Amino acid sequence: MKKSILVFLAVIFLFSSEYLLSQEHGKELGKESVPLGVHARSGKLIFESEDGNFQWWFDSRIQIDGAMFFEKKNQLSNGTVFRRATFALKSVLWKDWQAEIDLDFAEGVETDKGIDARDIWIKYNFPTANLAIQVGYFKEPFGLERLNSSRLLTFLERTSATNSMTLGRRTGAAVRYWNDYGQVTAGIFGHEYGTRIDKGRRDEGFSTNLRLTAAPINKHGMNLHLGGAYSYKIPDAVSDLAPNTIEIKARSETYVFDPKLLHTGDITDVNYYNRYNGEFGLVLGSLYLQGEYFKTQVVRWYNKPKINLEAAYVMATWLLTGETRAYYIDEGEFGPIEKPKNSTWGAWELKARYSTTDLNDPNLPNPNYGGKANIFSFGFNWYPNQNIKIQMEYNITDHDDHATSKGKFNGNDDFSMLQVRFQASL
Repeated sequence: MKKSILVFLAVIFLFSSEYLLSQEHGKELGKESVPLGVHARSGKLIFESEDGNFQWWFDSRIQIDGAMFFEKKNQLSNGTVFRRATFALKSVLWKDWQAEIDLDFAEGVETDKGIDARDIWIKYNFPTANLAIQVGYFKEPFGLERLNSSRLLTFLERTSATNSMTLGRRTGAAVRYWNDYGQVTAGIFGHEYGTRIDKGRRDEGFSTNLRLTAAPINKHGMNLHLGGAYSYKIPDAVSDLAPNTIEIKARSETYVFDPKLLHTGDITDVNYYNRYNGEFGLVLGSLYLQGEYFKTQVVRWYNKPKINLEAAYVMATWLLTGETRAYYIDEGEFGPIEKPKNSTWGAWELKARYSTTDLNDPNLPNPNYGGKANIFSFGFNWYPNQNIKIQMEYNITDHDDHATSKGKFNGNDDFSMLQVRFQASL
């Protein structure tokens, strides 16, 4: 871990030294020097050229979590975790090109996690059309909650519904078109960075994705978002699973307690699986509503029956201090709340959420039981300013008899938990 950090700091130092050298000796190097202005925008430090052709800015965050569990059947680990400690450098290059590298130093399941890659991509924005092409490592276009930045999450963790049905970041390519009414994104993606991909004999698994969103109402403080997505996926060629085998699993909406009680185990002889998603979002002044529905259908070889799994969630928040949220129609995503109106007390937000995740399919000759969970969450968020957020919530879980993490825990464990997060966006 220490070696990884030293290497990363050395790269930053060399980058800074090279840039300063080129500024000072631009003529000797045969390159024109471009003066940069420095300013802060929404709490972010930005270096920008006067003509707007170049921009560099940092987008880093610290998230420190703590949780206390009120146990019933299983012993659960109270404690704390550095959920995220990221350093990201984003850029605009020659006006029409963009690039980002985002690294995470936070704690993982492993004792010595090292540096974890997040977003690493290059994008080209066509100057005469609302069209962009992106390649690299980034989130697949599937799931509103998944696509939303962890910096902007209303609750500490994404729902079990989202975690079980979406794949998150993958290596791939995507193209997006948008206009005043919505956007459409299509992409093809391969493996997850850092997984043990079997490159010896097996072709890498891939997925194709299509996401369409519309905003029939799109005004400041009044936004209606509707969307849907589809994905075709063949199994990954990973070394820890047999060929044509997948597993679907999810945490209980906490990261302090790591084991995933919802777990299908190995689903074998998989030809491909389809994933479907429906999205809804509404902003009415200080009121914010959001919901999604997911379905995964696993198609298998040898005339084996299909497996159907479903999940969904709904959430509501209310900004007591009168602020509202941003909406980005070109990405089909909701943004941060506006600057707190009261500089002394900041912004205060009440929140409630219900999620249901069903990884059971009893309608089979040999039923698949991965467990089912209903989770209720209540709490509040405090935004002292645009860079600091403090979150607290109480979660009530309702697990069925099959939520055992492949037999490692007792089923039907209906525990609750109190969680808190301190977040700084740099």
